Amino acid sequence: MATDEWRWPFKAYWIDVAWGAFAVANLVAMVTFPTWETVPFHFIWVSLTLLYGFRVWNVKPTVWTLAAVMVGTGSLIAVDIARGTQPADEITEVPLMAAMFVAMVWHARRRLAAMSEIEQVSEANARLLERERRFLQDASHELRTPITVALGQIELIERSADRPAIYEDAAVAIDELLRLRRLSDRLLLLASAEDPHFLKRMPADVDVIVAEALRRWAATPRTWTHADRVRALVDVDRDRIDLALDSLIENAVNHTPPGGRIEVSARRDGPHVSLVVADSGVGIEPDNLERIFERFGRADPGRSRTAGGVGLGLSIVKAIAEAHGGSVRVRSRVGEGSEFDVELPCLGPAANRQRDSEPKWALPAGGRRVSSG
Repeated sequence: MATDEWRWPFKAYWIDVAWGAFAVANLVAMVTFPTWETVPFHFIWVSLTLLYGFRVWNVKPTVWTLAAVMVGTGSLIAVDIARGTQPADEITEVPLMAAMFVAMVWHARRRLAAMSEIEQVSEANARLLERERRFLQDASHELRTPITVALGQIELIERSADRPAIYEDAAVAIDELLRLRRLSDRLLLLASAEDPHFLKRMPADVDVIVAEALRRWAATPRTWTHADRVRALVDVDRDRIDLALDSLIENAVNHTPPGGRIEVSARRDGPHVSLVVADSGVGIEPDNLERIFERFGRADPGRSRTAGGVGLGLSIVKAIAEAHGGSVRVRSRVGEGSEFDVELPCLGPAANRQRDSEPKWALPAGGRRVSSG
């Protein structure tokens, strides 16, 4: 809260000057018309309360203004009492109105202090988030070079290994370094999600997005299903959307045993289209649904690293969806599977008419069902 310096009334704010003129006019009215002086008297106090609610002064201006109003109104009432034009009990209104004003001042200053504290906390949180974002960006950039160097050296060792044990150890190290590089890339993406240049948009066909995702994952031993086609265009960053869809599919693969069903599809809902990944896997506990999109959040913290990753995949999906002006939702039942839905805004009717005039996209493996297991 601002320090109690003597800044008012020497700062000539027009509303303060106007109130001062209004108060003086009412004091003159109290002298001129003593028989109905209660009207200008209450005008002065009520207008003072309204003015203070509009602009909360510091302590010194408040005290001096209150004292001046009490002395001014009280003196004129005392004069009228001495003249016999007002009863003696009228003087009690001065301390009563002053007490009411002081109570209002106390509440107003408490509110001002609370708002100032909230503002300080908000600024501190904003600075902390900015430091976190910069740290993630710097750390991700710094990790890339040593990871690349180490990966190159271990790949040389793997290729030149003449004993099975060395070859297997090198393969394990390569897998861990690749995992570390993916983690670094994901951290960098999350740190850059709020950057205005995060996305490089272009119109894209949702059927193409879904069909290409199925092609990328067709070799994984699951039963893959492509639902009914949706004729719509979206304005997206293809690399980011492909990454989000791959993250959802990877999550489905990790929690659906071989032979289980995974369906990748698109749905149209008015001005929006949704990319949907549904599986017949283990499902998610209801208590965990709210936090699976948090950074490093997992539906089951006790899961193995192989199945659970580090908890960044779904947070990346959320960041990418929100950067496109969309959202992500999940529906799941334990033992029956999960369904993730990335909702994106469609392009306008003109763009979709152009899309209808283009050649039709051929779906992989004959269209609706792709079985690789």
